[in-house]
Amino acid sequence: MTADGPDPRSADTEGDRSGRSGSPRNVPALLLGLRQERFSGTVRLFGAPGGTIHLRAGLIHAIETPGTPSVESALLKSGRVDDESWAAGLSAVRDTDGLGAALVARGSVGAAELEVVCAGTVFEGAFALAVGGPGEWETGDPAPTVLSRYGIEPQSVAEETTRRLALVSRLWGSPAELARARALPAGRPDVPAERLPHRYLGLLALANGRRTSRDLAFASGRGLFGVMVDLIRMNGLGLVQWEGRAPAGRPSTAPRVVGDGRVPAPAPSPVPAAHLPRRVPGGRRAGHTPDGARPSGGPEPTAPQAGL
Repeated sequence: MTADGPDPRSADTEGDRSGRSGSPRNVPALLLGLRQERFSGTVRLFGAPGGTIHLRAGLIHAIETPGTPSVESALLKSGRVDDESWAAGLSAVRDTDGLGAALVARGSVGAAELEVVCAGTVFEGAFALAVGGPGEWETGDPAPTVLSRYGIEPQSVAEETTRRLALVSRLWGSPAELARARALPAGRPDVPAERLPHRYLGLLALANGRRTSRDLAFASGRGLFGVMVDLIRMNGLGLVQWEGRAPAGRPSTAPRVVGDGRVPAPAPSPVPAAHLPRRVPGGRRAGHTPDGARPSGGPEPTAPQAGL
């Protein structure tokens, strides 16, 4: 299902059990409506992996999900912030939105660096939620977490999620299957180790045939999408393989490694159909949703879009 495609089983065709009709059919439609309302609070998603979307004035300022590292995991695992500094920042917080500012004020992390990490985890979280598939949702009050300073438009997040799903699908196959696949070193590298990017060497050190793409993302403190794309390219270079199976849709030739060890990024491809979370009869109600699934007067999308 795509963000702009109607689903005959969705809540907007059967009505809300509270008597309201026109309830959002999926999370992208919900977020567009909450953006129109300038809603500040949380959207909790249920299912696998599930997670929480943090909104301020309708903009997405953070996404937390067990499917990919959060800002906390990214900062601590990468060594940008140590445990002691994180704990001190938490103790200095006086409101739900103050943790990031507290870390910057203490000199634990730079403001620009923190913003890059926060924005990156929004897009990584949206991708992980889309890979997980449909689920129910509910809205709630604001909750404390590290927020992106500026926030991101829901439409931009949906479009980037679509692009990422399309890229993984074209290079490998089902993103959901790749998220579960277990990588191990192949021992057949086509390039010498000294020419490999450090992130490839880091994944090689962690891949042991038991860790999935999600496991490797958490172990390295990196986002799920970035780890997936690197594993696909490493497989093409003969660096890793998948335990117990050959990857469906694997490229027939490996991407060429240029002189500085970088692998050129492939261009985006057309959008595949993507499964999205949606309201289902009898599920939890979204307490702050608008009456319409799409903001009035807004342009119709010209291509299917994956959601969160």
